[in-house]
Amino acid sequence: MKNIPRLFSNLIGQFYSSPKLFSLSTPPFLPFYHVVSDDKLDHVRNYPFRNRKEFEKELDFILKHFEPVSLDFILKNPDTKKKIFHLSFDDGLKECHEIIAPILLRKGIPASFFINTNFADNKALYYKYKASLLKGKLISETADISKFLFKHKVQISSLLQLDYSKEQLLDSIAEEIGVDFSDYLKKNKPYLSKTQILELQNQGFSIGAHSLNHPEFWLISEDEQYRQIKESVEWVQKHIQPKISAFAFPYTDWRASARILKRIKSENICDVTFGTAGVKYDEFDFHFQRYPMEKNGNFVGQLKSEFVYFQLRKWIGKATVKH
Repeated sequence: MKNIPRLFSNLIGQFYSSPKLFSLSTPPFLPFYHVVSDDKLDHVRNYPFRNRKEFEKELDFILKHFEPVSLDFILKNPDTKKKIFHLSFDDGLKECHEIIAPILLRKGIPASFFINTNFADNKALYYKYKASLLKGKLISETADISKFLFKHKVQISSLLQLDYSKEQLLDSIAEEIGVDFSDYLKKNKPYLSKTQILELQNQGFSIGAHSLNHPEFWLISEDEQYRQIKESVEWVQKHIQPKISAFAFPYTDWRASARILKRIKSENICDVTFGTAGVKYDEFDFHFQRYPMEKNGNFVGQLKSEFVYFQLRKWIGKATVKH
């Protein structure tokens, strides 16, 4: 039953022209990605990232219907009727500096980059990326290693579904099968360095925090949620000194309580925060909802469906996220 509104949105979206649909009143459109690369990235198996050609094609489509604006514009004009979008990128991977930024500068698109501060300068590796490396190793290995995983009640196919609480298990598997995460970080340097982050800021991009080490917030206590937010924002303020202090919740702001958001505001921890609930309003005027772009399937069809879904929710009075 829960999927019926989505299926209905998919159907209606097929018959709506893009100009007409995207001209309807909505919140600011806030699409986000993680990485763009023409190369196979051994550490990224947990989402379908775009290559350059695909990325530019999607940007060109968005540019036909929305005006690119800065983070500062969003904060100063949250209720604007203009059809605008602000682009952002999570996790702070090096491709943000090497591939994404040059494309955005060429097309005149402002953007924000959200950093997992424990990973900056390649000091540690996100647990999902650890799982990706292990899966790649195991796929190419013998059945004996598969038996080892069976012993630990883990299958190769389920490695990417393990959550934050299983990071020690991933480390144990890595040690036993000879995968050295520190060596991978040293050789491949998947993350941005502080120097590269500062260069992005000097190019006019906004820099924000994305937690310390990317846990699922619904699995950690409220006190730990607060620590992850506060300390990651403080790291960005200390090392990067952005004009706007911003935080994007990792994964989603689901189960990020109203208490947490009110505390962020009352203690002036940051100026603006972001969730990932798609095209929706939010009950807090400093908290905005972004739309995840990295999905399998037809990009235009999915985007049109999302905007139809918003209009349906608006019609029944449920277009605003409540915490």
